[in-house]
Amino acid sequence: MQTANKLQNIMYEMEKKRSELQSFALVNGFTHPVTIRLSQELDELFNVYTEQKTSIHKK
Repeated sequence: MQTANKLQNIMYEMEKKRSELQSFALVNGFTHPVTIRLSQELDELFNVYTEQKTSIHKK
C-alpha cells in the first residue's frame, strides 16, 4: 500500500474514532473509563499518523 493511502486510511480511522469518542462522551461523561480508552485510542492513531507523515519527509 502506498504511503499516501496509508495516511488517508489513518485519517479515516481517526475521524471515525473521534466521532465515536464524542458520541460516547456526551452520553456517558468525559471521565467514564470507556471515554478515556477511546481517547487513548485516538491519541495512538494520531501518533501513528505523525510517525508515517514524518517518515515521508525523511525520504
